[in-house]
Amino acid sequence: MAFKKGTMVNAIREKMEGSLEAKANDTRWSSYIFETKGEVIELRGDYVQVKFGQVPTPPIWFHQDLLQEVA
Repeated sequence: MAFKKGTMVNAIREKMEGSLEAKANDTRWSSYIFETKGEVIELRGDYVQVKFGQVPTPPIWFHQDLLQEVA
C-alpha cells in the first residue's frame, strides 16, 4: 500500500513480530503504536515516518508493510 503525507496509520502487531525491524530492535513495542493514530509525515522509498501526536515521542520510521490506514 502506498501512503501519502497526512494519512493516519497505526502499526500491525502481527506483522511487527518476526519482521526485520523486530530482529534489529528491542521487541517490547510500546502499545501506542498499535492503539493510537499516527500521522505520516515523511516518505522515503518503502519507508514511512510516523508521528504519534498523543504521546510525547519523536517520529518513528516503519516499513510500509507494517502499517495500516485508520479512519
